[in-house]
Amino acid sequence: MSVALLFVTHKNIAGSLIEVASSIVNNAPENFACIEVPMDTPTDAMETTINDQLKQLDRGEGMLILTDMYGSTPSNIANKFLQQKDTHLISGLNLPMLVRIMNYRDLPLTELSEKTLSGGKQSITLHTK
Repeated sequence: MSVALLFVTHKNIAGSLIEVASSIVNNAPENFACIEVPMDTPTDAMETTINDQLKQLDRGEGMLILTDMYGSTPSNIANKFLQQKDTHLISGLNLPMLVRIMNYRDLPLTELSEKTLSGGKQSITLHTK
């Protein structure tokens, strides 16, 4: 069993990142889904889609929702699901986060969330001359 993963991003982001991360790790994540939010979609419709998807993914191991940008429409919609039991939300999705998730899929929710967050933060660097 594994933590449910739900990626809620702007259009064309989650699917592309998952494709690349799967190639790097040579493995696709289990128990996950992507919802890519078109710019003109009513938020009520997206909330229903997210709720339905979370119900399908939930195996009692917790749920980790990842969004591409804090404060964006996908993030704001996903934030409404934090009241559900054992649900974490991380915004700022990037490729190193996904690689971490794929490498640590067997961890419990809190540990997986921490590994994901640290992978994302550690990969952001400034290079100067």
